[in-house]
Amino acid sequence: MGLFDKIFKEAPENTKLTQQEAFAGIAIALAGADGSISQSEWDGIVNYIRRLRIYDNFSAPAFDKLFDKLFKILKKDGAGALVKASVEGLSDDLKLTAFACAVDIALADGVLEEEEKNIINQLAEALQIPEQTAVSIIEVMIIKNKA
Repeated sequence: MGLFDKIFKEAPENTKLTQQEAFAGIAIALAGADGSISQSEWDGIVNYIRRLRIYDNFSAPAFDKLFDKLFKILKKDGAGALVKASVEGLSDDLKLTAFACAVDIALADGVLEEEEKNIINQLAEALQIPEQTAVSIIEVMIIKNKA
């Protein structure tokens, strides 16, 4: 078992996430990596999700069900397990978008905790994002969140 496997623990076998759950799961895992989700992080998650086409047909009850499922995984199995399940459920064409969203949300409260930095690094690896691409995304999100 490698270092990466120790951090990203397995979610229960029956935890298969849809594309929509997987995208939101990455954002929630990163926001919750430091043990709490700030209001600015939560607002960032909701704002991102509402703008994406993959959520066009989602009603308020559907969002409630999605978030309930993800928060249960986060609470029971931890951020690493939620990231792992989310990465497995995410299509290749949404990986860069999910990474950018997660970094943006982590920076939304103006503080990047050590746990968030670790999850960002591990998320880039799990999503197989080239290092220079990940660095570029992080730099852009830092600039975006300075205002």
